[in-house]
Amino acid sequence: MKAVFLSAGVVNRDPRRIPSYPMAAREAVVALTAAWLPHGELVFGGHPAISPLVEHAARCLDLLNRIHIYQSRYFEKLMPTAAGAFPNVHWTSAGHDLSESLTLMRQEMIDSQDLRRNFHAAVFIGHIEGMEEELEILEQGHPHAKVIPIASTGATALHMWDCRIGLAEGRFRDELLHERRYRKMFRRLLG
Repeated sequence: MKAVFLSAGVVNRDPRRIPSYPMAAREAVVALTAAWLPHGELVFGGHPAISPLVEHAARCLDLLNRIHIYQSRYFEKLMPTAAGAFPNVHWTSAGHDLSESLTLMRQEMIDSQDLRRNFHAAVFIGHIEGMEEELEILEQGHPHAKVIPIASTGATALHMWDCRIGLAEGRFRDELLHERRYRKMFRRLLG
């Protein structure tokens, strides 16, 4: 089954001081989940702001089983309630500190040898620490995956668009910046 990797966050700030649009980011996460799940799996790290959005959309479609959520044992006691609703929670090893734990989680999530996935696409929405690291791991292990930075959500996704990363360098450039009908856009971009 095809899989899409989601890297998303809805925080109101970005270290580069790039505008951030949290409501647009929330809408994009829900739209991606609704548009993609009937066709394949969605893989993401269990960020507390994203998990409830994905869980709600997947539950409405009765497709929770197509979600794969990754969580570091570093956060085992802090796992959001919504993340516990997913039948496919993958725990990764805790490192010596937060940074190492997150890197280990990202590597396992994107390049797991046990669940070797050939990602169809990777969608970047808003901002979360580590987005650039996730992109780097993805590009090394999955060079043929479509990289889709949703610039209209601002923050790191907008920075990726500015740098012409992935589909932002081609014919979808204007759409990634201006389109807010996310479900329609994801259906077109993901096929």
